[in-house]
Formats: sequence, C-alpha cells, structure tokens
Amino acid sequence: MSRLGSALSSLRGRTIGNGPPGFPAVPPVRREWLALLVLGLAALVLLLVFAGQPLLYAAETGAVSPYHEDLTATGRLTRDDGSLVLPEWATSLNAAQSVVLDIRLGDLDAASASLDAYLRSGRSLSSLVFRLDMTETDVAEFNRNNTANVASLRRLLNQTEEFARLDALEVRYRDENDAAMLRSVQLQGEELRKAVEANYRGYAARQGAMVNISQHYGLDTSQYEESVLEFAAVVAALGARQDERATSVSGAVREIQREAAVSGDLAAITFEIVPDRGIYGDVLAMRGTVSRPAGTGVTIYLDGRLLAGVQSQGGGGFEFPYRVGKIESGQHEAYASAGAAISAERTFRVAVRNTTTTFAVERLEANGTAFCTGSVATEDGVPVRGGTVGIAVDGGWWEVGETRDDGTFAIDATSLEPGRHRLTAEFDPEGFPLNGSGSAPVDVLVPSIWDWLRPLLYLLGVGAAGAGAVLYLRRRGAAGEGGVALPGGPPPEPVIELPPAPTVDEAEQAAALLAEGVDGREAVTRLYRRLVRELDARHPGQALPSLTPREIAARFASGPTGGDLATLVRVHERVRYAGCDPTEEDIRTVNKAFIHVITEGGDD
Repeated sequence: MSRLGSALSSLRGRTIGNGPPGFPAVPPVRREWLALLVLGLAALVLLLVFAGQPLLYAAETGAVSPYHEDLTATGRLTRDDGSLVLPEWATSLNAAQSVVLDIRLGDLDAASASLDAYLRSGRSLSSLVFRLDMTETDVAEFNRNNTANVASLRRLLNQTEEFARLDALEVRYRDENDAAMLRSVQLQGEELRKAVEANYRGYAARQGAMVNISQHYGLDTSQYEESVLEFAAVVAALGARQDERATSVSGAVREIQREAAVSGDLAAITFEIVPDRGIYGDVLAMRGTVSRPAGTGVTIYLDGRLLAGVQSQGGGGFEFPYRVGKIESGQHEAYASAGAAISAERTFRVAVRNTTTTFAVERLEANGTAFCTGSVATEDGVPVRGGTVGIAVDGGWWEVGETRDDGTFAIDATSLEPGRHRLTAEFDPEGFPLNGSGSAPVDVLVPSIWDWLRPLLYLLGVGAAGAGAVLYLRRRGAAGEGGVALPGGPPPEPVIELPPAPTVDEAEQAAALLAEGVDGREAVTRLYRRLVRELDARHPGQALPSLTPREIAARFASGPTGGDLATLVRVHERVRYAGCDPTEEDIRTVNKAFIHVITEGGDD
C-alpha cells in the first residue's frame, strides 16, 4: 500500500476538521441552519435600508389630506378626490341641456334617451360621493341639487306628453260635440300649466347654488345655464298653447249648449260639496240635483278630470262619496254635467299632512340585488296607497315602486356594485296632500370576487403550509432533497347550464302568477323584470339587468322574437317612465309578448 493509501485509510471514519491545528473539528453546517442565516441577513438588510432614511415623517406623507391642505378653504374637497369626481361632475352638469332641448324641439323619444343618460351619470356621481366619504363636501351639495333636477326633467317630459294628449282629446270631443269633456280638457290644461310653472320655479331656484359651486372648481356652466333658459321657453310655449285652448273651448261649449237649448235638451243642474275642506283619507259628499227623470246619468269632474259617473234618484237628486286621496293640497274645483248641461263649479280645500316611511333590507344576494320592504303612512296612521317610493343608493335614486293599498311596498334594488352602500327609502309626495319623508339608512356590503376568494385563499395557504411542514419534517434528515411542491393549478372553470325554454302552458301559468293580485302597472313591471332575468340566465356574460329597456330590445332585435320583445318594452316604458296606466289591451299585449319571448317562439 502506498503512503497516500495509508493516509486515506487512517482518515476513514473520522470527522474532518476545518479549524486551525490544535483546535477541535467543526461539524458540517446543516440546511436548516443555513436557511435561518439567510433570513437573518435579509432582516438585517431591511433594517439598514430604513435606517438610512431618517426622515420618516413629512407633510406630504403624514397628513389626513395632502400636505395638510385646509379643506374648509378648498370646499372640503381634496385634490385627489377632485381628480376622481370632477369629470363625472362636469358630465352631470352638462347632461341637463340636451334633455330640455329635445323636449323643446318635440323629440320626446330622444329626450327620454337623454334623460336615461343623465340618470346614469347622476348615479355614478352619487356612488363616488358615498365611496369616497364626501357627504360633507361641496360635491355632495351639488349632487343633492342634481338629483332634484333629474326629477324635475322627468316631470317635464311627462307633462309635455300630457299636453300632447290633451291636444288629441280636444279634437276628438269637438267632433263629438261633447261640451262636458271639452270643458274637462280645458280645466286639465289649466292644472297642467300650473304644475309646469311650479316645476320650472323649482328648477330655476337651484341654478344659483349649482352655478356657484361648479364655477368654484373651474367647471364650465354655460350648458347648464342654457338648460334653464330652454326650460323657460318650454313653459312659455305650453302656456301660449293653453291660452289658445281656453279661448277656443269656451266658444265651442257655448255653441253646443245654445243648440241644446234650442232643441229643449238642456237640463238644469245644481251641485255642492259638503264639507268643503278635508285631509288625506277624509270623505266628502259631492251631490246635487238634475231636472230629469230618475236614472239620468250624471258625470262628476274634479279639476277637469272625470271623477265618477252616478245616476239620479227620485226627485233628480244624486250623490257621490269622494275619499281624499292622490290630490295636491290646496284649493280644488269640481262640477257635474248631464248631457250638454254643466253645473256651476264648486271649490273645496285639502290641508297637508306629514308622513313616516319605514324601510328594511330583507335579503341581499351575491349578484348585487337587495330585496327591500317598508311602508308609508300619514302622521295619523292612515296608509298611503299608490304612492311613489324611491330606493336611494348612496344618495341617488336607484329603483322606484309604488305602495300597495295597505301602504306597504316591496322593491328590488338590482345591479349594486361590489362594496359598501347606504340605502334609504324616500316617499315622493308629488300629487298627494302630504309631505315627503325618508327612512333611516341601512348599510349593506355587496361582496366582490375577492371577498369570496379571500377565505378560500386563506384555507389554501394554511393547508399548503401544513402540508409543507409535514413533508419538511419527514424529509429534514434526508440530504439533497428539495422543497415540497404545493398542490396547485387553477380551479376548474364553472359549467353554466342554460335553462331550457318552458312550454307554452308553463309560460302562461308563470304570467298568470306574476300578475295575480296586483294592478296593471305592477303586472307589466313584474313581467318585464322576470323576462330580463330569464334572458340574462340564457345569455350569460351580457349583464342584461344593467342595460336600459331599449338597449335590451336592440340587443335581441335581430332574433326571431325581437319584435315581441320591442313591443313589450314600449308598453313597459310608457307605464314605468311616462306614468300611464296600462289598458286591458296593453296587458294582453304584454302577456302575449312575454309568452312568445320566454318560450322562444314556442307558441307559434
């Protein structure tokens, strides 16, 4: 054996030292100690990095607002918030002008589309105000006035459509020589003119605050100011048309009555109202006599609108018990007619009462739908029936519904974005002798995808850490083995099963159940919403509940049921946005269109 071989043999089984001569040998470094050493060095490096930056506080980084700027001097709106809010603010400010201009030019379809765009912009601004917690800033004051302006322009659109309807009725009743209905058209026009003028006064009264606040932040208010002038032009044009109507109708009524008197067909009629004042829920007796045999038909009109038809009793007497309901507070006029005979007009007064509104969110679904319930009643506890209730989300109206006969309501606030929202219910007293009221706020949290994934990721992390620890402990003594591979891979893509189209019988049963126990307006609204939900389930990814009715109709216009969907949408818009009561023909049309679309043409 060579000297080298002998030396190697003598070293076998010994621990090889790495210290200087005369010192004991150092054992080899294990992997876990090496890992701890690396982590310790990393922590030391981080400390040295921050230690090299002694200025840990600055006016820029340590302030509630950037550089401790004085929010009272800047309208309590920080520069960062302003960069987010001002573009949407400017959009809402300018949107009003196109709505009023379309109305003045008589293009009511374009006005309706412009109003929808205005409403969407207002909702976006309201969401920003709430999410950025700017309820005490100037933008919140602007948003409140802006929301009121949206409501004013919605009323103006409805009022303009009502004037057009009166024009058509005037022509019809002239052809029929109906003196009482011509008088009705004239008085309805007078009441409508007063309503339009009051609407304008409210819109114009907000101009100063809107302009001053907006100009303070450098926004151009010229288009908004133009909208006030255009609104005034609409009021003037409608007033001139009503003046013409009053003159022509009065002459036509006199001529009709003269001809009836010549033929001996003009009866004598008297009329009175007892008592001559009341409040919401009271009953007033409207009665009189007519110089005709018992059973003669008598028509009673209130503020020019047909109120009731009764028949005379023995001695020519007639009576109608009128319950004070949806009518403005103040003085009102009523009269009776029998043929061409029209009684003298009698007046009565209705006093205003306060109301209370209750509100609760019964259920919140993950898709952003809040199921809301509540009630509206007078301060005396009388339920308010047929009242308009708006669900406000973050300060802006989101969904609108009506109270039932018992004063309760159920409204679904749909398409809420993920995050925190503040919901309230607000009773709109327009058309009632009542003051409006709002409920206490209810805060809700709509979960986002991260809210759902966070617990899952936490569990996966804990599981992975546990699995890694177990594998590490099992392998800690093994040399040369690496780390443990964590179970991974994305979760499988969910399978979306499209619901099959129901049979005609099933669709008819569904339509009947939706319309059961509700009036025509609610039936039309339910059928439309149910249809949108069905279409959204069959066409995932299109977010149909977030679209306007016309956008949904356009989306399916080229399909085999596009015509029926468009027909249903037209009736829905007239009922929902124009405030018209659906006729029996409208309800039949909506039912037929609903069944045809939901069965995908299965009833052909």
